[in-house]
Amino acid sequence: MFKLSKESKITFFGLLIIPIIWIIVNDFGLIDSWKTKSLDLRLSSKIPGSRGEISHQNGTKKEISIEGNLSIPRIPKIVYVNFDAATLAMDDVGERPWDRAFFRDMSMALMTKGKARVLAFDFGFTPKSTSKMVPMENSYRSDAAMGDLIKAYPSQVVLGCLYSGVATPFVKATGVSAFPPLFKDGYSTGAAMKSGKYNYPESPTYPLQNYLEGEYLGRTGSFTVPPFRAVDNVPRWVPLWFPGGGKAHAYNLLGGKQSKLPFEIKGDNKQELLIVSKELNDLATKKVGLLADISSIEAQFFQKNQEKQIVETEYEKLSRESSVYDALGETINNFKSTLNLNPSLAAIINPQIESRKKERIKLITTIFQRRNNPSASRFDPLAARKDLVELELTVATLKKTLSENPSISSIIKPQITKKTNEIQVIKDKIKKNPINNDLKLSAEQERELLKGLRIEVDDKKKILDQINKELSKINLKIENVRKQIAQVESDESVKIKRNNQLTGKSDTELVETNSTLRLVYKRSLGDNGIGRLVDSLPNEVPLYRDRDFYTLGVESLLAYYGLSESNVVISEDNSRFMINDKDGNTIIDSPLSDGQFLEVNWFSRWSEKSAEKSLVMNAKRAYGEKDFALYLSLIPSVFESFLSKVEGFQLPDSIDDYSEAMKELDLGEKQLAIADKLLFLGAEDLYINSEIPSFDQLMSVIEAIAYYFIPPSLKSKHNPMCGMRDVIQNSRFMDEVETTIKSLEQKILKLKGPRVLGAINEALSKNPANQSLLVQKSQVTQAIALNESNLALQQDELSRIQDFFSRFENAIILVGPEEATFQDLAPTPFDKSATPKVGVHGNLIKTLTSGFYINRLPIGVDHAATLGICIIMALLAVYQGNRSSWVQAGGIVLLLGYVYLGFVTFSNTHVVWPITAPACAGISTSFIGLAVMVVIEQKAKGRLKGMFGSYVSSELVDQMVESGEEPSLGGQETAITAFFSDVQAFSSFSELLSPTGLVDLMNEYLTAMTNILQEERGTLDKYIGDAIVAMYGAPIPMKDHAYQSVRTAILMQQEQIRLREKWSYEEAKWGKCHGLVSKMQTRIGCNTGTATVGNMGALDRFNYTMMGDMVNLAARCESGAKAYGAYIMITEETKLASEKTRDDIAFRYLDRIVVKGRKQPVAMFEPTGFMSELTQETQDCLDCFKQGIDKYLLQDWDGALGMFEKAKNLEPNKPGVTPGVADNPSIILIDRCNIMKENPPGSDWDGVYVMTSK
Repeated sequence: MFKLSKESKITFFGLLIIPIIWIIVNDFGLIDSWKTKSLDLRLSSKIPGSRGEISHQNGTKKEISIEGNLSIPRIPKIVYVNFDAATLAMDDVGERPWDRAFFRDMSMALMTKGKARVLAFDFGFTPKSTSKMVPMENSYRSDAAMGDLIKAYPSQVVLGCLYSGVATPFVKATGVSAFPPLFKDGYSTGAAMKSGKYNYPESPTYPLQNYLEGEYLGRTGSFTVPPFRAVDNVPRWVPLWFPGGGKAHAYNLLGGKQSKLPFEIKGDNKQELLIVSKELNDLATKKVGLLADISSIEAQFFQKNQEKQIVETEYEKLSRESSVYDALGETINNFKSTLNLNPSLAAIINPQIESRKKERIKLITTIFQRRNNPSASRFDPLAARKDLVELELTVATLKKTLSENPSISSIIKPQITKKTNEIQVIKDKIKKNPINNDLKLSAEQERELLKGLRIEVDDKKKILDQINKELSKINLKIENVRKQIAQVESDESVKIKRNNQLTGKSDTELVETNSTLRLVYKRSLGDNGIGRLVDSLPNEVPLYRDRDFYTLGVESLLAYYGLSESNVVISEDNSRFMINDKDGNTIIDSPLSDGQFLEVNWFSRWSEKSAEKSLVMNAKRAYGEKDFALYLSLIPSVFESFLSKVEGFQLPDSIDDYSEAMKELDLGEKQLAIADKLLFLGAEDLYINSEIPSFDQLMSVIEAIAYYFIPPSLKSKHNPMCGMRDVIQNSRFMDEVETTIKSLEQKILKLKGPRVLGAINEALSKNPANQSLLVQKSQVTQAIALNESNLALQQDELSRIQDFFSRFENAIILVGPEEATFQDLAPTPFDKSATPKVGVHGNLIKTLTSGFYINRLPIGVDHAATLGICIIMALLAVYQGNRSSWVQAGGIVLLLGYVYLGFVTFSNTHVVWPITAPACAGISTSFIGLAVMVVIEQKAKGRLKGMFGSYVSSELVDQMVESGEEPSLGGQETAITAFFSDVQAFSSFSELLSPTGLVDLMNEYLTAMTNILQEERGTLDKYIGDAIVAMYGAPIPMKDHAYQSVRTAILMQQEQIRLREKWSYEEAKWGKCHGLVSKMQTRIGCNTGTATVGNMGALDRFNYTMMGDMVNLAARCESGAKAYGAYIMITEETKLASEKTRDDIAFRYLDRIVVKGRKQPVAMFEPTGFMSELTQETQDCLDCFKQGIDKYLLQDWDGALGMFEKAKNLEPNKPGVTPGVADNPSIILIDRCNIMKENPPGSDWDGVYVMTSK
């Protein structure tokens, strides 16, 4: 089938370089983005065979048993609750960072009222997310709110964590990294185990994570999606797990506890704190009493000590006087004894003796004056004089300082004045108490005076001893009280320390033991013990936690199935990720790439398009652009779209009735007024901005209507979702409605009870005609009916709200940010605009639970497919046989079919059959191959044109090129029609025309004839002088070769007429030959049969020609036409073959002859023209001629002659009329009949005429 030329083979093998190039490009990942885009097309395009949106549940209703006898669907329902713009606008939310109590309230509503199975947050409730501008106490209350949620649902709430590269402040002491631990980046678990430092994500801390009674509370899941094989912004690959372990979790948990301790420990130790506070108050009271006691005792001590000092001073003075007197007396006696022994020393000793006597007199005088004048006794003149000298010296010094430093006069002058005053006081005292040096006492008086002095000394000594005894007793009392105070203060210090501990004022620290991390009160310097645990739990946790971290989706699934990390199994080679149920059965079995990553299968677009959303957005845009006419024109459609969703609400037929109809919904007067104004605002007011309700006011009406129906997005087939505000509002509505229902039920019960309606009925039974009782009964009955009616409405309302919350039952709720300001958005294969990244985790859960894993085949399959496709496309591209263009077009169709098969394969199996590289390589191979073949074809066409261009039409040359047949020496048998033409009496032209004239004539004649020949797809064999030899059906086979040859003959005869007419006006050109030229006629002969056709001649010089008997017969037809007066004569084979193709040519039977050189007779026919062009005369001629032939063959010579005579007059070519015509078939047959009539052929004559000349 594929017969290839040498050039085609070379081209084919050359084209095989193309797939090799594509394989190399593919192997280096240079077309990964194209491959990814082709996968996106398979997922979400509208191309035939693409998969489109699908459900991850796939119609399965299989359930799985969890706690106790509880069963849940094996494939979970996933619902998104979004932190959207409407939520952000709520007053409860406030400014960022948002109060986590809001999240707690929303979550509790979903868990209690919605009976959700799992709640997963795509938020990082980490210490880093808390602003430092927010007071610590507020942050604690915010975190405590979420902590309450975790305590209530410790295994069903999953909080987000992230590998942000910024470690939680509490784990910095461990030196761990917060970057994602990825094997593809060189992370090694062995190195982590050796160092004890595992990467730890930025995570929530206490109280969002907790440890109580030996169990960790709170789940965390990473929402980190690091770039992996990224070609655009679409998150496609998600790491299912991260290696974890080490001390970081303990430090994160207790570090958080440490930071929250001041706000928590009081509440944990209320009773002890009351006792300690009371004890501190008691100690304070006791201390006050002791301090009062010691103050009193110390006052006594001070008083007694003052008394002692006075007595002691007096005692010392008296003792000193007694001692001085005795010393002076002894000194005088010693001087006298010395003088007695040495009288010669009298001059020296006597003055000394006198001096001592004077001193003794002074002393006696002083003693005497003190005893006789007690007031004077307290003044010491000698001491006073001494003080006077010191003061005067001081004043002199100050005055000198003042003279040297006048600038400090304000300081010095007051001191000088003060000292001067003191000098004057002393002088006054000295003046009032002069020393009496003239006192004379007798010896007896002096002895009595001295005796009194010694008695006085003894008395003072006794007094002093008594005072010392009393001071000792007082000191003992003081020491005892001080001991009591010290004990109180010691006890108080202990209690204060304890109070500080219980109120969170004491410093704390984290202390490691061999197996635990302890939160203790700060130890004393040098204390290396384990410390005292703080009085609030948790205060001690395991030091090491050998637990891996899982992505948010995986952790949510573990929570959904009620499993823990022990149910996760990762194969030793990290190629499979499995989750087993409690019985060991595998429920999730996922492939892993690079040990951690799974390619997410996207199931649908983020949100479904809705008419109401589009209308609201258009209205918002129109209002923002101040196109108020458009804004108001959209209002009826907006209201209609939302009101149509209210169950049981009948839309009015007219817009004019909308406002009245909305009153049935009890929207509120404000909203109704806004709606009324929006609906009926007049055209004249269109541009008065103040009178057009704003878009925010429109939204308030829409929100009021939306209260009465479940958000359409929550009914979505693929991604049911709503806003956090929807949950909060419906929760509050539910509380209000339930309260109202309870109140109404109580009212109805009371009204129907024995105290109201019962009492009235009882009274009426005794007095049925009492009108007052009847009125009361009627009023009570109406009240009951009204309350029952209101109760029914409230129950309907409750049913609607319950229907809203039923959408969350047993579902995994993914809570994430949707508002653009969060900058947590990314496109998806279904959504070109950015959508919330929480959708990544939702689609990951769908992928894991449905088992619809994207199965990428090994790169080797890609390469094999590329090579295989290219081999096929190369073969088709170089094919040059029959219908090569169709074959090559079929190659493109085949390639499209391959791509379609890849789409269908993915749609049915999620196997990513390689398309990109094979298709690109296939297209490249095909187009490059075709381009090369076009070049080769052009070269071949040039060669063929060189060989055949002069005698074959350009169309035939093109067909020859397309057939791929190269000319070569040799021939082949083929069915053709041979064509011969010759100019009648050409020798006459040669004799009469000059060589130049003959050449001009032949060139014009042959050009015209050859053009017709080539236009009719004939092949010129050769020119033989004036003769043309041609063929039809070679070198390109033709089914209509016989018809085309006959058609060419007729057209040539018609062209001959045109040329003769042209030449008739060219007498000057042709001169004396003008008459001959203007009568030129051409005879043509054709025969159809099998001949040998091909290149014939020498190896280096050959011609394309035909050979065979049928060719000779065609030549005899041309020469034999003269014998019948015909200008075209063909064989019966040609006539029959022509009629099979098209029956639009008129033929007439001429004769049945045996040409020279042959033995078998051949029927000969003359084509007389196209039927559509025949005149009536010619048709009559043909009819008469046919009848004449019939009679001729029956040997009815007279009858034949009669018919031929009639035909002769009707012949299209008449001698003397038609230029160059000497006879015609009718004339020839008349002559034949005359001869036959004279010489009858006999009864056995078969109508055959034997030609004796060529």
